[in-house]
Amino acid sequence: MFNFEHPKLIKLAQIEGFPDVEAMVEHSVMDSVVPAICVKPDCDQATESEPDQRGGYCEACGHQTVQSNLVICGMI
Repeated sequence: MFNFEHPKLIKLAQIEGFPDVEAMVEHSVMDSVVPAICVKPDCDQATESEPDQRGGYCEACGHQTVQSNLVICGMI
């Protein structure tokens, strides 16, 4: 079961201009670069990443905490 209710996914969909998380994920499944976000509680830095990104570098907070939307929702 996928988690489309994760607060970081909701925030990322808003930042990226999608009407909802489902639309963002649907768009991402067919792309080689997808929306991603820092998952630290105090950071909402959005970027793009590979679909399977689990620990990308966050330019805002300096941690290896960037995850793709597909990883956060549990698709990958």
